[in-house]
Amino acid sequence: MPVLEGLLTLLNDGDGSATAICPSTVRGAVTRGRLTDDVGLFATRVAATARHASADASVWVSGRDPYLVLVSVLGALHGHSVALVEAEGPPDGYRALALACPPALVVGDRTDAGVMRWARANGHRMLQAEWTAHARSSFPRTSPRDDVVLQFFTSGTTGTPKCVGIGRDQLISAVQGVARRLSLTPADTSLSTAPLTHTLGMITTILVPLVSGGTVAFADPKQPREFLAALARSRPTWCAASPAGHQLVYRLMSGAGAEWPGLRFLRASAAPLAADVARQLEDHYSAPVISAYVMTEAPGEIASQAPDRDRRAGTVGKPTLCDVEIRSEGRLLPAGRSGEIWIRGPNVVPAGRAWVPTKDVGWLDDDGFLRVTGRVDDIINSGGLKIWPPDVEIAARADPVVATAVAFPVPHPGMGETVGLGLATRSLAVGHAAPPIGGRRSPSPTAASITWAARSRVASSSGLPSSWAPIGRPSPDRPHGTLRPGRPARLHDSVKTSARYMSTGLALAPNGNATVGVVGVRITSQ
Repeated sequence: MPVLEGLLTLLNDGDGSATAICPSTVRGAVTRGRLTDDVGLFATRVAATARHASADASVWVSGRDPYLVLVSVLGALHGHSVALVEAEGPPDGYRALALACPPALVVGDRTDAGVMRWARANGHRMLQAEWTAHARSSFPRTSPRDDVVLQFFTSGTTGTPKCVGIGRDQLISAVQGVARRLSLTPADTSLSTAPLTHTLGMITTILVPLVSGGTVAFADPKQPREFLAALARSRPTWCAASPAGHQLVYRLMSGAGAEWPGLRFLRASAAPLAADVARQLEDHYSAPVISAYVMTEAPGEIASQAPDRDRRAGTVGKPTLCDVEIRSEGRLLPAGRSGEIWIRGPNVVPAGRAWVPTKDVGWLDDDGFLRVTGRVDDIINSGGLKIWPPDVEIAARADPVVATAVAFPVPHPGMGETVGLGLATRSLAVGHAAPPIGGRRSPSPTAASITWAARSRVASSSGLPSSWAPIGRPSPDRPHGTLRPGRPARLHDSVKTSARYMSTGLALAPNGNATVGVVGVRITSQ
C-alpha cells in the first residue's frame, strides 16, 4: 500500500466531521473530512505542475503556516517523495541540499521566502500553497506511487547534508507505535510547537495524534500572546518538544502566571533532558515529563520512559520500538558496560531487520534502562587511552564553583590528542593561587577560577585536561558568561565533531562568542 494511502486510511478511520486541527486566530477548526479534501485538491495541483518532472526527484515543501505545510506534504506524497526544508536560509545551503536531494518542485506559502527566491533564481518549478474555500475534491486519476518516501535533512557529524527517506512501513510503525505507547485516544490534543522540518515536529506532534484519532493545536511560543490564547482555546493534553522548547514554554507561562489545565504529560527528545529541568517542569505543571531517544533514521522512538511507570533519572527509559544492543569493536557488551548503541526495528532506516549503528555511546543497566552519554566521534584518543568527554564534564561540574563545562580534543604531536576543557564558573576567584596539578601549575591563568577539588575529580575521572579555555565572568546582561574572541576562539579548531550530543550547555557561535548555560544545545565547529 502506498504511503499516502496508508496514512489517509488511518486518518479517516472514524468520524469525518471530527476536528483534526484546532481553530486559530485566523481560521476556524479543520475537520478530518476537510483535511482529506484539501490534501486531494493539492495532490491534483502538484500532479499538474510536476507532471513532466523526473520520478526520482522530490517535492520540496516549506512554509510558515503549519497547516499548509501538512496539506502540501500529504498532497505531494501522492506521486512524489517529499523533502521538508526551511523556508529561510542561505543560497549555498539550498544548493547543498539540492545535491543530496534534487527538487522536482518547490512548494511554499510565501513567494518571497528564501527558498522560493532560490528556486526562482535557479529555474526550478514552484507552487504556492494557500488557503482556499472548502470544496469536495478527488485525488488525481494517476495511481499513488508505493515507492515514495518522506524525507528529512540531517547533517549528522560531518556537517554535509544527508537526506534520510522514511518509507511507508517505517512511518506507519513509528506513528502507530508512539500512539500506542503513549495511550493516546481521540480525546487527546497535541500541542505542536516543534519545527516541522524535523521528525519530532511532523511525525510526533502531528501525524501521531491524527492517526490516534486525536486533534492537533498549532502554537508558536515566540508569539507569546497568540500562544497563550491558543493554549486556553485548545486545552492540549500533551506536548512533545525538545528540552529547550519545553523550557521556552515554561518561562513564558510562568512569567505570565498562566495555567495548563488538562495536561497529561510532556515528552522530551532531540537532546538530553537534564534531571533538574525535568523536576522543574514536573513541579510546575504537576504532570509527568518523559524522556525519549529518537533519531531521524529511527522516527517515533528507539527507547522511552513511560508516563505511568518508573522514569529513572538520567535515562531515556527502556527500548520500545527497537531492539537495542551495546557493542564495542564488534563485541556485544554486558549490562553496565559503555559502548556504541546498535538498533534494529520496524521503524529503522534503511528498511530490514539488520542491526544499524547509531554512532551514539551509552549503556544499559541491569534493569534494561538505557543511558545515552555521547557520540562515538566525540571520543578523545590520547595515546590509545579512550576518554569520554561527558565523563570529564561531569567530574568538572561536580564542583559547586563550576557552572558548566565542555571537554574537547586538542591535537598533540606525540599523543595524537589530549583533553581540553572549557569552563564557566559561578564566581571568579581572582588572585587565588591554585594548587599545582600533578606537581606542576597549569600554564593558563584561568586555573585560578578552578578549585582544587574540581580538578582532582577530573584528573581521577578521565585524565588531566591539557588546555584550559577561559570563559568570561557572568554579568547582569549575560548571566551565564560569554566565551570571548581571541585565544578561546581556538575552541572552534579543537572541537572534533560538528554536532555534539550533550547537555553541558556551551554553544559556539560563528562570530567566536558563545553564550553559556543553555541546556541541550549543540557545539558547532566553524
